[in-house]
Amino acid sequence: MMVWRERWTHILDDFVKKLAMRPSPPKEEWAISLNKKTRKISTTLTLTFSLIIIGSFIVMFVLNSLIVPHYYFSKMEHKVSSVMTDIQHSANSEQQLAALEDNNQVTIITRSLEGTSLDDFNEALNVELNRKKVALNRFWVTQETLDQLQNNPQAVQRNFDQGKQKSSFLVEMRVIDHTFYLVGVSTVNFSETANLINTFNFLSLSLTLVLIIVLIYISVRKITDPLVNLKKVAEEITGLSFVTTDDIPANEIGELALSINKMSYALATYQKNLLAKNEQLKQFTADLTHELKTPIALIKAYGSGIEDDLDDGTYLEVILQQTQRLNDIVDQMLDYAKLEQQQPINKVPLQLSDTWRQTVAELQPTMEKEEILLLEADTDTPLSLIEADSILLKRVFDNLLTNSIKYTTDKEIQASWRETEEFIEFTISNQTSLNSDFDVNKLWEAFYVHEKSRNKNLSGTGLGLSIVQSIMNEHGFTIETRLVHTTLIFVLHFYKVSEQA
Repeated sequence: MMVWRERWTHILDDFVKKLAMRPSPPKEEWAISLNKKTRKISTTLTLTFSLIIIGSFIVMFVLNSLIVPHYYFSKMEHKVSSVMTDIQHSANSEQQLAALEDNNQVTIITRSLEGTSLDDFNEALNVELNRKKVALNRFWVTQETLDQLQNNPQAVQRNFDQGKQKSSFLVEMRVIDHTFYLVGVSTVNFSETANLINTFNFLSLSLTLVLIIVLIYISVRKITDPLVNLKKVAEEITGLSFVTTDDIPANEIGELALSINKMSYALATYQKNLLAKNEQLKQFTADLTHELKTPIALIKAYGSGIEDDLDDGTYLEVILQQTQRLNDIVDQMLDYAKLEQQQPINKVPLQLSDTWRQTVAELQPTMEKEEILLLEADTDTPLSLIEADSILLKRVFDNLLTNSIKYTTDKEIQASWRETEEFIEFTISNQTSLNSDFDVNKLWEAFYVHEKSRNKNLSGTGLGLSIVQSIMNEHGFTIETRLVHTTLIFVLHFYKVSEQA
């Protein structure tokens, strides 16, 4: 007896362990130290943008102070050189020289080199410059320069600084056919001008920079405030308080907020289902223990009675009955566990009506003994084939018919078939003692027995309907139950082969 009990206890423990092995959500690993001080993103962005703007201003000041004066003087040199090139190639008449002067905003002077002294030559150049409204304090062409121009066809550039006038006169000189040509342009002291501009820019841009930083901070806060709200929502979610946010801006942050809301809802649903599964497992364990306790206690009591010579001839029969009851419970538990593990099923084309008639034939003796009448409608009509596991479908019909035999109150069971283009519908119903406000969803719970069986010849474990639902779900079929007044109705939909393909 002890060996037998240990064997059943071992089977029960293995079964409960298999049912308890459910995937749990991964544990969250925290990578952020609570003591680590982090800078706010609004401050970081404000400092970053401000440093970029300040750096841009510094680059602008450097360019104005160092690069721009050289660039300006280079442009002036190119200007006078370009005009001199045009004179050399095409401009010989006074009209052409005047046109070049007006178009390029330069001063052009021509002078013959024949029969003049150096002093007279320079005097004539100054008079000509004054006539063209170019007043210079320092301007003199040396003999060395003239000799260089006469001996070398290349042009010569000179820059005459005008001292206190804060300007210079840049000229390019060339001798063409014994005629002296001068192209000049007045240039300002751009370094001093650039310093004045930089001073003014420094004052104006300082005020502008303060305004820009304030505007950047306000703009950044508008971006980061929703992030702060999302941070609070995330902290609530980590505390298993699955809240959502209504602050959803029309940008990528809004998309993030929607994703967090979906995550919160999904986690809440998952937690609810997990808690329900845990409660169901607790109830399952309690019901299983209670279901096994009764036959074990009876076997023990009657076995002790046989040892004490109290057997009246029926003890062994009772022990065998309870042993068979234990065997039925274990068989159904193993079937239920296999279905819960979602093992592959062997689908073959089959005729539902044949499977149903086989089930009826096997349970016909029990119905005759209990004087139960089975009323069938349209059961002789040929049905289309479906793809399913024949053994499991046989178990579906067997459990449903057995359930009706056990709990019918008027000794009648109704069954009918209906075929559509999409599915084959099977309906089985019987009168029951359930109240109209009974929650029919409880019938699918493992080990739930909704009422005391009126058929003492059929054992009841409460697993029959749970197995039926699992088999239908595994096949992709549907089953629903309705309670109309006192009539309990099961409706099964078997989808055809063409619909499943």
